[in-house]
Amino acid sequence: MKVRDFGKNNIFLPDATKGAIKFLTTQQLKSTGIQGIVVNTLHLLINLGVDKLEALQGIKNIMNWNGYVVRDSGGFQVYSLIHSGKWKGKIHKNGVTFKAPVDGKQYDLTPEASIDIQLAIGADVLVCLDDCRFTDISKKEAKISVDRTLRWAVRCKEHFEKRKVDYPQKLLSCVVQGAGYLDLREECTKQLVDMDFDGYNFGGYVIDGGGNLVVNELETVVQYLPKDKFRYVMGAGKPEDIRKCVNMGYTVFDTVLTTRNARHGSLYSFDEENYLLKITNAKYAYDQNPLDSTCDCEACVNYSRAYINYLLKIKEPTGYTLATIHNLRFYQRFVEGL
Repeated sequence: MKVRDFGKNNIFLPDATKGAIKFLTTQQLKSTGIQGIVVNTLHLLINLGVDKLEALQGIKNIMNWNGYVVRDSGGFQVYSLIHSGKWKGKIHKNGVTFKAPVDGKQYDLTPEASIDIQLAIGADVLVCLDDCRFTDISKKEAKISVDRTLRWAVRCKEHFEKRKVDYPQKLLSCVVQGAGYLDLREECTKQLVDMDFDGYNFGGYVIDGGGNLVVNELETVVQYLPKDKFRYVMGAGKPEDIRKCVNMGYTVFDTVLTTRNARHGSLYSFDEENYLLKITNAKYAYDQNPLDSTCDCEACVNYSRAYINYLLKIKEPTGYTLATIHNLRFYQRFVEGL
C-alpha cells in the first residue's frame, strides 16, 4: 500500500496502543483485511524507548506488519493523564513533562521530540502534538488549548520538514481543537489549513456527555477542509456514527471500542438490528448459527454463536481471539461498504 493513498478511501484503524492488538497475532490481524493500525507515542516511548525502536527498525518490523501505522502524537495523553491528574506532570510553553508511574522516570514531550519519536517508531502517518481537552471546559480554557495547539503545530511542521529529507514518504497530519465552541473550531481549522498539512484530524471528544455524536462541531470543521487531503475523526466508534461522518466527508476512523467490546461480548453483525449482538445473552447458548451469516472471518466460518457464547462465559482466551477477529472483520467490511 502506498502511503500517499492513505485516506483516499474510507479506512478504519483499530487501536494497537503498545504495538499489538490484544489476543491477536499479526497474522490473525492481517486475516481481517484491516489496512492500518494506531499505536501510541507515549506508551511506546516508555515501554520500548527510542534506542530500542531504532535498533529494531521500528514497530512495523517488530510486529511483522506491512499495513499502515498511524501514530497519535501523545496529545490525548495531555488530557487523559495530565489534565485529569492521573499522572504527575505539567504543560508548559515548550511542551509537556510526564512522570511515568511505571518506572518513575521523567519524560519530556516537545513538538520536536514528538516528531522524532514517531519517526523512530516507524509511523507512516505522523500527528502534530496538540493540547487535547474535554468539551465541558470554559471558552477561555478552550482558547488557550487552540492557541497552544496552533503554536505546537507550527513547530511540528517546521521540524518535520527538516527531517523529511530522510523520510520522503511520510505524511504529517494536525489536530483541530476548540472543544464545543464552533467559532474556535472554525478558527483552528482555518489556521491549520493555511499551514498545509497532509491530513486533518478532528480532535477532542467526538461524543458528548450523552453519548451523541457532536454533529455541529464535525460539520463546522469539515466544511473548511481540503477535499484532496484525508479527514480523520479520532475516536469515532459506533457504526452509525461512522456512517454519519462519512456522509459529512470524513474518511479515516479509529476507536478502541471494536476490540474492547469484543472481549466483553458486544459483537457486530449485519444480521442484527443496529448491528449489535450481545453474544453472552442466554438466548444464544443453543444458537448454532454463525455470528453473521454474511461474514467470512475465522469465527463465522468455523464456529457457532453457541460456542462463542460458551467461550466468553468461561473467560476462555480463545473466545476473546475469535470475537476480536470477527469485530475487526465486521468493521473492515462496514467501511468498505460505505
